[in-house]
Formats: sequence, structure tokens, C-alpha cells
Amino acid sequence: MRRLVIGALALLLTSGTATAMDHSGSASGQWTGAQLGVLYGYSWMKDMNNVLRLTAEGNGDVMGVYAAYNHQVGHFVGGGEVTYSRHDNMFTDGSGVRVGDVFAAKLRAGVGYDRYNAYGMVGVTHGTTNLAGDDWGAVFGVGLDVLLTHYLVAGIQYNYYNYVDFNHTKIDADLSEVTVRLGYKF
Repeated sequence: MRRLVIGALALLLTSGTATAMDHSGSASGQWTGAQLGVLYGYSWMKDMNNVLRLTAEGNGDVMGVYAAYNHQVGHFVGGGEVTYSRHDNMFTDGSGVRVGDVFAAKLRAGVGYDRYNAYGMVGVTHGTTNLAGDDWGAVFGVGLDVLLTHYLVAGIQYNYYNYVDFNHTKIDADLSEVTVRLGYKF
């Protein structure tokens, strides 16, 4: 998985065959618009209070979809994003608790320059598990998107999900993920 993420990042940073400028050659406003896409990556988690036996940790694959809208003014790019991701993480302490669906709504703000957009995010998340129910939490993240063509967007994103006292179980679960993304910009 580490090789996949590093390879995707290298592809993003070196892809120079396409430009995302409009017909007049201006780069202003090129990030304005809606995006729909898919994501795939790797996630890891930990029970910060060790409520579960021993040290409860787990990791696994994550895949999902996203929808975003950005508006660019000069080099500032702001907007929002919603994601749905399916996680395949189980705590390794023998408790059998497995993370399932994770929904997130995030505000994004960053800098767009030419075909690159680097941004930070903050928002809310709703996570589900097979045994501990579901609960709301906070999400923080950073990302880098690259316009491969005027309509095709590739990116890499890191998200940190924090659930305090998950569904009144005293589990303070931290979930981190790194995903590569491919989307279509309208």
C-alpha cells in the first residue's frame, strides 16, 4: 500500500503533459466548479484510552466516493466536500470491533496555482461499527489536487478522524487515512 501511495504522489507531481488553463491562457478560476470522484487508500486506528484489552489498534483498506465544490478568487480556493468511505479496519485486541462506513462533510480552504491546489480541511464525521454502534466526531485533513486535463482531477489526501467516547463506550477512537483520488470536474 505504501508503494501505491508513493507512486500516485510521484505521478501527481510529475504529470506535466496537460494544462488546465482556459482558452485565453488565464489560470484564474480554473479550480471553480463541482467534482465527483472515487478514492482508495489505507487507514489505521487506535483506541486512545485503551478501553479495549491491551493496546487496541487496527488497519486496513479504505475505498469510497466524494463530491466537492470549489470557488477560486485569485489564488485562494475555498469550498466544501462530502465523502463516503468503506473501511476494512478491525481492532486487533480480539474484541471483534470493526469500522464500517464513514461519512464526512468538510470545509476546504487553500491555495490554487496553475494546475495545483493545496488545501486544508475541517469538518464533521459520522462513523459506524459492527458492535459499538455509530457516533459523530470531528475530521481534519490536508490534500493536494492536480488537474491532469481541464476536467480530470487526481489527488492525494490525509484525513484524521477523532471520535470521543464513541457511542458512550468510553472508546476514544482515532482513525487516520491516506487516500488517492480520481475525479471529474464539471
